Amino acid sequence: MTKRIRYLTLLVLLLGSIGTWAQDDGFNPASPAEPGEPPTKLILVASPSEGGSVYGSGKYAPGTMVSLRASNQSGFVFTKWTNARGEVLSTSSAFTYEKQRGDETLTAHFDFAPGNPGEPTEIAQAVFYWLTLAAEEGGSVSGGGRYKPGTKVTVRATAQSTYVFTGWYDGEGTLLSTDANYQYEMTAQSTTLTARFRFDPSSPDEPQEPAIKPKHLLTVTAQDGGTVNISSQRLMEGTSTVLRATPNEGYAFTGWYADGELYTQLREFSYTMGTADVNFEARFEFSPQSPVEPNTPQSKKYAFYLMNKVTKPGQQVDFPIYLTSLDELHDITFQLTFTKPLVPDLQNIALSEKASGYTLSYNEPTDTTIIISLTGGTTSSGNTALLTITVPIAETIATAQGYPIKINQVSVTEHDGTTITASTRNGRISVYKLGDTNGDNEVNITDKMNLVQHVLGEQTDTFIEEVADVSDDGEVNITDAMGIVEIILNE
Repeated sequence: MTKRIRYLTLLVLLLGSIGTWAQDDGFNPASPAEPGEPPTKLILVASPSEGGSVYGSGKYAPGTMVSLRASNQSGFVFTKWTNARGEVLSTSSAFTYEKQRGDETLTAHFDFAPGNPGEPTEIAQAVFYWLTLAAEEGGSVSGGGRYKPGTKVTVRATAQSTYVFTGWYDGEGTLLSTDANYQYEMTAQSTTLTARFRFDPSSPDEPQEPAIKPKHLLTVTAQDGGTVNISSQRLMEGTSTVLRATPNEGYAFTGWYADGELYTQLREFSYTMGTADVNFEARFEFSPQSPVEPNTPQSKKYAFYLMNKVTKPGQQVDFPIYLTSLDELHDITFQLTFTKPLVPDLQNIALSEKASGYTLSYNEPTDTTIIISLTGGTTSSGNTALLTITVPIAETIATAQGYPIKINQVSVTEHDGTTITASTRNGRISVYKLGDTNGDNEVNITDKMNLVQHVLGEQTDTFIEEVADVSDDGEVNITDAMGIVEIILNE
């Protein structure tokens, strides 16, 4: 009995997140693993990340048949599934995979295919809602995820030794079914279903207390010349995450370095957290194309690109404009177009060292478009931020939306006086409510559970770290889960 009391006390301290360890992580014990064969992680990634979404990540016992699905974004097409060795597993976006021993990473590949004339110019995107599953003490659940309204989803509850399943309950506490394998029809709103279990003292076995492994800090940085997919995370020992490096135009990726030592030359790999903090740095080298190559257009020698930033209402964003140049440049002119209601603060444009010696000028904005000119200076070759514009975010701005920022009509002057254009890449500022960790534009108990799952090192389908630090202390931890609860109560 003392062991049970300690178990309950531990779970209560984790903000009422009873069953979070047993929450939907894909573990389906229909075919129990043999002794010594515990469930291990199946990590799914999309390549490139903007090409689509993947579904089916979780922890599964070896031999479990797992249904995997990849969904492409507009402008991309799915091509194949591969394993960590690059072997093709399937060319179907949805297929069933047999879980192997140990942690695994599978990749869904997408190809960029814009402007297909046979497709309509606008693609209606289906609306998906979250079905979140929770388990009270005594069992585990599986079957949660994002589904279209009307989809019939089979959810499963499995009782631990000395417990029996009693029923599925909705968010209002209403009993929906006493069947452990229950077919739920998805509604047009995010829903949480809770599986309840009753302690059965007919067996002397007590449930085991969960072993909480320590967590360590994973810091990820990039040298000039490229970007990385994450910045920093606190991961539990033995959990994995995917690191991905993307070189900018004119640069080549040279390798990932762990605490200064070469770790791998793969641009993308899965890292399993060890027993201490670790810092990974992606390194790049300047590798300009030969100017005598006849197939290299002049515009490809210079590239202006914008970033994707995430923030919350009432903040201000320092939005950089980057320049990759294979030769020195003189006068520069370009046009920026902001999506309403974004209004840049033109009085606080900061020039970088790359723009040292330039005189900055701009026109009076026409609607949301401004033309910026830099004259009288010289930029050296390389890749770095050219200037930074401050963009205030209104308290009343619509949330769970991305606001595109476009750069075009670029004109640059080379050292010999020739004026040419340059390639560009647009960016955006995405705004979410404080505490909306899953980006569904609602702050509710699902966001708290999502945050706790992240803090415990479990993989989540979506986690927006920029709005998860509710306490604003620079770290996402269990205190922020309490902050989300306070937001819910205040609302």
